[in-house]
Amino acid sequence: MNTGQSLFSIGALLLLSLTVLRVNNNILYTDTVLYDSKFGIIANSIATSLIEKATEKFFDANTAEGPVANLTDLTLALGPGVGETNPDNFNDFDDFNNYTEADTFFNSLVFYSTCKVVYIDPSVPNGLDNKVNIQTWHKKLNVSVTWRQNGAATGVVTDTVKQSTIYSYWYF
Repeated sequence: MNTGQSLFSIGALLLLSLTVLRVNNNILYTDTVLYDSKFGIIANSIATSLIEKATEKFFDANTAEGPVANLTDLTLALGPGVGETNPDNFNDFDDFNNYTEADTFFNSLVFYSTCKVVYIDPSVPNGLDNKVNIQTWHKKLNVSVTWRQNGAATGVVTDTVKQSTIYSYWYF
């Protein structure tokens, strides 16, 4: 074998090595994106579950006994009452205010959920996005879910799934 053939062989092996490295890199990246998507779906499921639990409750603690006709009869303070520590014993929608939970999946993957409830006024500009400090017939629940593995962010991008719902009180 002469020098030209040797150089050609070395060049071919170099190209093959680079191609194999590139393919392996793409496979690893695809796996990471796949896991990110899977974790995002789980986070969406957790957020949806919390919203469903919240909307099963009374609008306000004062509406549990019967209809309320005046806004001033609603509770101004949002959050759980005495002895209400988790969604199983919450009695109204706003008990989810400042509620947090951590769900562990796959041994070391932890999903952190945070809930925030605010009064909103849809009759003002941007009223669905901005909280008001008075009672209204509308409350908004914002749920944020993020995930960590062994205390560190996982995947390509650290992401947080955010969902919200508006719960209004109606009586006839």
